[in-house]
This record gives sequence, C-alpha cells and structure tokens, in this order.
Amino acid sequence: MSQAETTDERATVATVCLGGCSGCHMEFLNIDHDLVDLLEDVKIKASHMIVDEKGVPEADIGIAEGVVTNEENVEVAEELRENCDTVVAWGDCAALRGIMSLRNDEDADEMIDEVYEGKADEESESPRGDVPVPALLEDARPLDDYIDVDVYIPGCPPDAEVMAYGIEALLDGEQPEIVEEKLQYD
Repeated sequence: MSQAETTDERATVATVCLGGCSGCHMEFLNIDHDLVDLLEDVKIKASHMIVDEKGVPEADIGIAEGVVTNEENVEVAEELRENCDTVVAWGDCAALRGIMSLRNDEDADEMIDEVYEGKADEESESPRGDVPVPALLEDARPLDDYIDVDVYIPGCPPDAEVMAYGIEALLDGEQPEIVEEKLQYD
C-alpha cells in the first residue's frame, strides 16, 4: 500500500449494477463537474462505469442499482452488504423492483429461449448446462428482499443531484430525506 493510500481519509464508495439498465449510473455521471468536487470527499473503490474493480471491496458506502434477478445478483448483493457499512438502493429497481419485475408473470425458461434461440443466426441456442449464464430467479425482487438496506433513493433514474445529495448527507452523518420535489421519473 502506498503512502498516499494510507493517508487518504476520504470516505470510500463501491457501486454495483444488478439486473437493470445502468441508467442510475449514467445519471450519476450527469453531475458533471460536481463529480470532481464530490471526489474531494469520496474515493470510488468500485463502480463498473468508473473503476475497473472485480468484486465488492470494503467501503463506507455501498450503492446498488437494479433489481435482483439472478443467482449472481444475489451473491453480489450479499457481498455488498458484508463489505459496506451503509447500503444504498439507487433507483426504483433496487428500491421497489421496478420495470424489470414485469417478467415475474412469465416462465423464466421460456424467456431465455425467446431471447436467445435463433436471434444471432439459425444456430443460436439457449444457454443451458455448462454455458456461463447465471440462472434466473423465479421472480425479479427488490434489494431488500435479500439484504438489509439502509437508504433508499427512488426514481427512474433518480436525479444526479439527488444521488449526490444522498452521498453528501451520509458523509455528514445524516439520513438523506428524499421528498417529492427531489423525485424524478424520466
């Protein structure tokens, strides 16, 4: 560990994307120059759009976007809870199960077949057996069906400023209060 790493007193953040569209992460990047200001107080240790980190490292704040839709999502959610002091559900998918839960009334195997068979070419097959595709859960569920969640920041996606406000409130030791004027649905 370098001397810079041992003297870095910024709060640490790790983000994950579960079953979703990455819209929350994309919106977060929309805070533009304010992201530079936020990085004065926060070190992003993992985030699939910002830092190439596999797994969920230990962090002060863990943020998840997306619904829990497959076995891999469950493992990532559990790792987030285990390694992070505070867990935040970003967006409606993580907080409420969102649009991805529309698949809950469909048969998972039939959906996989519909998505894969014959789509790329006539020989395309559904992933089965030894093909490395995580098995779908029976239903897409919100994050708190699998782990304890400390903070909810709803919206589809939440406004970038609201996401930054949520992190800043946590840094100040406060529970973010997301009231009507802070909700966004695009």
